[in-house]
Amino acid sequence: MRIKKFVARSMQSALAQIKKEFGDDAIILSSKTIKEPENPEWKQAFEITAAIEKKVDNQIDSKPKFSQTLEKVSRKNRESSSLKNVQFEAMQKDLDMIGDQIDLLVNHIRYQSLPHIPKLLQNKVKTMIAGGISPTISNQLVDELMLNLKGEDFLDNDLIDNKIILKLKNNIQVSGPIRFMKGAPVYVPIIGPTGVGKTTTIAKLAALYKYNYDRKVVLISADTYRIAAMEQLKAFAEIANIPFEPIYNPNEFLEKSKKFRNADLVLIDTPGINPKDMKRMIQLKDLIRFSHADEIHLVLNITYKNEMLRDAIKTFGIIPFKNIIFTKIDEISNYGDILNICKEFDKSISYLTFGQNIPEDIALADRKDIATMILRGKYGI
Repeated sequence: MRIKKFVARSMQSALAQIKKEFGDDAIILSSKTIKEPENPEWKQAFEITAAIEKKVDNQIDSKPKFSQTLEKVSRKNRESSSLKNVQFEAMQKDLDMIGDQIDLLVNHIRYQSLPHIPKLLQNKVKTMIAGGISPTISNQLVDELMLNLKGEDFLDNDLIDNKIILKLKNNIQVSGPIRFMKGAPVYVPIIGPTGVGKTTTIAKLAALYKYNYDRKVVLISADTYRIAAMEQLKAFAEIANIPFEPIYNPNEFLEKSKKFRNADLVLIDTPGINPKDMKRMIQLKDLIRFSHADEIHLVLNITYKNEMLRDAIKTFGIIPFKNIIFTKIDEISNYGDILNICKEFDKSISYLTFGQNIPEDIALADRKDIATMILRGKYGI
């Protein structure tokens, strides 16, 4: 067995060296960050100890890479050139800049071929990207794994899965359940685009807290744009024996709130709004202001495309919501956008819904459950 230490400025460069000298069958024995005295301009260096079962020909890849050709040419030029020191330093800076650009290019290409990391990790990265996790986050996660795994760890599928789930879990934010106040009702508006399942979600929350937690719940419908939605919620309230109040004007909140003094939870159904309709978005903002909301939950349909989810979050950002409820998680197998949104927008996930049954098909968001769903690509609540 051949064993060798490789030192480079970046993890990608070190792994590329291992690939060049040992090939795809190399085994990573250990990895760590160090200070490199010979290159004091580096903030840190990566030292990876790798091994190969048998001696291999260094010329595994007969076709030289662009970065290798560039280095060869620049080295030849440096040896033969009689440039003054100032000129040489300027040229060196240019080469360093080109080298950084090459690193970016390699970083992009790795998402597709990933030739420089162990095969089991290659498959995991591809699984994460296929599951909707952004390539940038997937790349970051695998780099962290490379520093924490060694030797035969790279052959242990269950160990790698558990470590990935742990890292995914640590990057997911959840809000916990609705926070109640002693001696006063908590006002919770539910907002969201049209057609995401807001009214059904409110019914699930109402039934959950009334029947499972014995809370005094009141339902308010401020969705005067869709009579059908108001009638649907009113019909549910009558069946569930939950007080129901319609609100046609934001000013009615102050008057009707006197009826809710003994309640624990006041759930407010708001109009579904097209994120591009700024006029109605401003009206919703005024409605929320009059409601004296204690916490606001944005409802999003997880089956929406990434750009639709991001546009909705940005547009509804004029309202100070912190929590997101994802609906219809049983209808897809790609859950990576949950992680992407947590990272990009610094929002917390409060609940997940996954069917039409009330109140069974709603669950409090759990970081480990979500992380497992993302990696497995399987609904598992």
